[in-house]
Amino acid sequence: MALDAGLPAADPGAEAERQARDRRRLLRFLLRLGHLLLATGAAAGVVETSLRRVAQTYQVEHFNALALPTVVFVNFTDEESQQIEFTAEQGLVLRFDQIEATYELARDAEQAAIDPADGLRRINDILSMRPRLGLAWGVIGHVLVTVGIALVLRPSIDVVTAAACFGGVVGVLKVLARDRGVITTLLPTVAAFVVALLALLAAQHGFAASPIYVLVASLVTFLPGGTLAIATIELAYGDIVSGGTRFVSGLLQLVFLVLGMLAAASIVGLPPDTLLAPVPDTAVRAWAPWLGVLLFGVGHTLHYSARLRTLPWLLALLCVAQAGQLAGNAVFGGYMSGLFAALLITPASYLVQYRLGGPPSMVTFTPALWLLVPGSLGLIGMAELVGNDRLAGVENFVTTLLSIVAIALGSVIGTGVYNALFDPVLQRAGTMADAMLRYLRLRR
Repeated sequence: MALDAGLPAADPGAEAERQARDRRRLLRFLLRLGHLLLATGAAAGVVETSLRRVAQTYQVEHFNALALPTVVFVNFTDEESQQIEFTAEQGLVLRFDQIEATYELARDAEQAAIDPADGLRRINDILSMRPRLGLAWGVIGHVLVTVGIALVLRPSIDVVTAAACFGGVVGVLKVLARDRGVITTLLPTVAAFVVALLALLAAQHGFAASPIYVLVASLVTFLPGGTLAIATIELAYGDIVSGGTRFVSGLLQLVFLVLGMLAAASIVGLPPDTLLAPVPDTAVRAWAPWLGVLLFGVGHTLHYSARLRTLPWLLALLCVAQAGQLAGNAVFGGYMSGLFAALLITPASYLVQYRLGGPPSMVTFTPALWLLVPGSLGLIGMAELVGNDRLAGVENFVTTLLSIVAIALGSVIGTGVYNALFDPVLQRAGTMADAMLRYLRLRR
């Protein structure tokens, strides 16, 4: 008894402070993890579902998450306290290796409650990761991406050669503008202006290649086809704020690209329809688009610093996208080709990630959407819109929007098929009003 009396009594205040500190650290970990998941380009519903799964692992009973394109809100409540926080960091762009590391962290946190301090350390490590290869390989990768999409769009020697040169120019511009604030934001417009200026000067001196195909190929990594498709998926699942914001952002980026091209056209003094100069007919080899798919996949692996084991999965998904588009066009034609291809690649990308142990779906799904080239049609249509053939421009621009909606609808159906047969990776997130009602209920 004397010994027990001599022991220091536990301090209830210190224990309560420690628990509060642990909860704040957990809250901070969930916030930063959600922000990283948003930066991968995933739909808001996927981010919210992932955060809810992580919260269940930590046995947080009353948890709510609300994701918007640039903001994440998290809130959990118990019998004694309630905490709500948000993060509004912007401008974060992740490479493929960082995207893979982010999803590995989310998977580890879903499977076992890792120490939030270790989770925060891993997040800092992800943000500070340097590219696996040097900057020169990133430029070479962009050249291969450009050549690949040129072979898919217009497999002629003139277009492919010019696309390779301008792809190198854009690759160098991306290296110079990396992590430079507003310069990075203006990069799509600046890149479109530079390559359009060079292409139109070449056309002025009799270069045979059509500048529009060269520009689409060299600017393909700026085209917002993936953003617009994800936005439409979010709108279909009820995420009105997130989907509407992404959709407007994608359209603005498309307009900024065209403005850069038109500024170059006004300086050179050629009419905008010079962008659509015809290319001499050449024999199109049946193997050329498939070679383009191969180069497109290898280029993405180098340019976005993906892990080497990612390349086979990426090539497989790109082949599925190309085969689906060709089959859909042969059987259905028109908009159904994109819908059919998206219907195939969406569940395939989820199967690769969740069932076959492959890379995250955003690493394979986004390049596959780029291969469907919904944004390139819009670029051509808007160039026609400001040229002599305004009626054709309006028609092609409307065709682009319908194509994007068709591709997004295919992704929605594909996601529904995967949700029904396997795991619910995307659920309806609800509106802002729904989130506020849940929040008010938790407060009572």
